[in-house]
Amino acid sequence: MIAKKEPVVFDLELLGSGENISFLFAAKHLPSGKTIKVWGEDQLGLDRVQGMLNNPNYVWVSFNGIRFDAPVLAAVLGGRSLSEVKRMANDIIEQNKPAWMSYRDYLLEPLGFDHIDLIEVAPGVMVNLKLYSARMGMKSLIDLPYHHDTKLTTEQREVVATYCENDLAVTETLWNNLQEAIELREHMTETYRIDLRSKSDAQMAEAIVAKELGIRTAAAKPPAIVRYKAPPFIQLKNMILIEMLERVQRHEFKVDSKTGSVELPPFMLDPILLGKGRYQMGIGGLHSQHDKVQHWKATPEMEISDFDVGSFYPNIMVNAGVIPRSLGLAFVTLFRGIIAERMKAKREGRTIIANSMKIMLNGTFGKLGSMFSKVYSPDLLIAVTLTGQFYLLGLIELIIENGGHIISANTDGVCISATPADMVVIRDVVAMYGWLTNFEFEETRYKTIAIKDVNNYLAIQTNGKVKAKGIYAKAGLQKNPTNEVCTLAAQAYLATGRSVESFIREHLTLENFADFTQSRSVTGGAIHYSEVKMVDDWFPVTDAAGQPIRGQWYRDAWVITGKTRQPYKRVSRPAAVETGTNPVVLGRVARWYYCTDPKKSIHRIQNDNLVPKSEGAQACMVLPDAIPADLDIQRYIDETKTNLRNMGVAV
Repeated sequence: MIAKKEPVVFDLELLGSGENISFLFAAKHLPSGKTIKVWGEDQLGLDRVQGMLNNPNYVWVSFNGIRFDAPVLAAVLGGRSLSEVKRMANDIIEQNKPAWMSYRDYLLEPLGFDHIDLIEVAPGVMVNLKLYSARMGMKSLIDLPYHHDTKLTTEQREVVATYCENDLAVTETLWNNLQEAIELREHMTETYRIDLRSKSDAQMAEAIVAKELGIRTAAAKPPAIVRYKAPPFIQLKNMILIEMLERVQRHEFKVDSKTGSVELPPFMLDPILLGKGRYQMGIGGLHSQHDKVQHWKATPEMEISDFDVGSFYPNIMVNAGVIPRSLGLAFVTLFRGIIAERMKAKREGRTIIANSMKIMLNGTFGKLGSMFSKVYSPDLLIAVTLTGQFYLLGLIELIIENGGHIISANTDGVCISATPADMVVIRDVVAMYGWLTNFEFEETRYKTIAIKDVNNYLAIQTNGKVKAKGIYAKAGLQKNPTNEVCTLAAQAYLATGRSVESFIREHLTLENFADFTQSRSVTGGAIHYSEVKMVDDWFPVTDAAGQPIRGQWYRDAWVITGKTRQPYKRVSRPAAVETGTNPVVLGRVARWYYCTDPKKSIHRIQNDNLVPKSEGAQACMVLPDAIPADLDIQRYIDETKTNLRNMGVAV
């Protein structure tokens, strides 16, 4: 067993230029709540940090620490000048250097401390710590107000220290939110004897498969073409489907030599007509197409159920009998063992092991299409995804044949409606279909389901549980908060018929205020305009001698960003325009609520374009200590009703 250690979250800041560099290291020992802050000129403090890093009872926790914080800290503790450390940090940021390259180029030795980096463990791609802070409803989202080359004053150092402490608090909260994922990784680390604690699901799966199969490097180069052959259990009746399958099996799928991705032929882009529905094939999986929104309610005369295949893609890998060209028979044997172990663990109630195996199975599939992965296998990718799609189409055939109506289909299952009598028959048909093909179906019964499209829906199960996807799903680590109160109100209306207005008004408390906000990352940073008016602030661009350059203009408002803009080119002076005034720079992540002043808005620093859905927005980078008087509660009520109507719900 891996010994439980005391977690210490840490972060650092490095600002300045030339010989005027400020370095700050901050850490918080979570069991005691004690925090230390050490500046770069404090050698005794740095010696203390070195001693703490060597403490075998500590596990150090960071966000993006493997690539940035750890090499920078190694350089500082290794006695490098802060100017050299700053050059290295700039290289990491500007060239996106991996950690091993930083250590090599600057002749550094890794610190060797026990370290977990949360950046890959947390769900999502290219999500910064500030955005996770918003997703977790943290009090403050204020960004560091200084450029990384700023030479800090004493007062500015205090601001940086406060900012760094806030990042520690966010990292701590993220660590607490990821405990289940960390526990899974600790179990898998112990099982496979490789450190998996800082890896994503797909990275873990890749590392384990590579270790078990003895794979050291990725495939040298992608194959030029791959072909598809359907396994024997794909049995179709409809001539349209039979012809499509034959055509797909005759086709040579081209593989892009630069990206390693498989190219779909044009004939697969046309929707398949089956019964009253249309279905679109693709590398990502099968999905139904809808001309209009749908709202279904279960009645004594009609039942609604969802039939999903458990571990669909992993089971296809085994059931299809495909031996991947690059991985060989050993891969199939390994996967059979993992699936068997997962099913045994589920039966015995060993949740951690079952979930670990699930990560292994699904994560491996996620790497099949990446040519930089050790498990890259475009032939297996095609075999799995196309088999899954033809398998679902065969199921849809049977359901329609036995009186069912297809509400929607997506990747690994179908949602249907049928009379109670027909549903009894369909359940037997689905079970037999699964038994004959060695797949296991899971049924979910619904009270009501409302669909905007295949990727955005809201469904209430007969047991009262909510299943939601896309814009109607609850915010969390995987999804930005977007007026969460509207989602909750829509769920309540569908589940119990509760009034949208009464729900929203009763939900409006200080504790719930984050549910009335929305947040998003803004490339290049965001600006909040407190008002809008006609402004004439165009000035000519001047040359080195201070003389106007004919036909080139800039706006005075641009100056606040500190960014160089491309001049606006026009022979004559541009006219006055309606524009934002009193701008406040918000940073890389913006959070706001809807206010009663329609002229307030959030804009991108880079081009002054409006950030989507920010008309009438009041910036809310720090959650308030009292309900704002200008909160436009009617707008939330109206938005909820619009969301419901977009799913075909009468309200």
